[in-house]
Amino acid sequence: MSSVLLCHSITKQLKEAVEGLSDGNRESVIGKIEKLLEERQTLLSSIKPPFSENEQLLGKEMMEWNQEIDRKLIFLRTEIKRDMNGLTKKKSSAQRYTNPYQSLQHDGMFYDKKK
Repeated sequence: MSSVLLCHSITKQLKEAVEGLSDGNRESVIGKIEKLLEERQTLLSSIKPPFSENEQLLGKEMMEWNQEIDRKLIFLRTEIKRDMNGLTKKKSSAQRYTNPYQSLQHDGMFYDKKK
């Protein structure tokens, strides 16, 4: 099997993995995505021209899939960032609730304007 066909099949698996992503299985899918990306990266270095017509068609299809995969991975990254920011906000608000006077500073000054 040629390296273009192998790369095409890995890209197809990667596309299916990204499409099957949900909040419940996010960690396992991210692990699978990382593994597939590493496999595909090793194959990309072994792809050398000249290409047959079939391989050129597969390459065009892979490029279209890559654009979809990139968009979905960027969306996934923003979701993860949003979840992390929400978690830190919850943590800080819970800390303020349990100890509300912790963040007060007592090193300020008071100016009396009356003479």
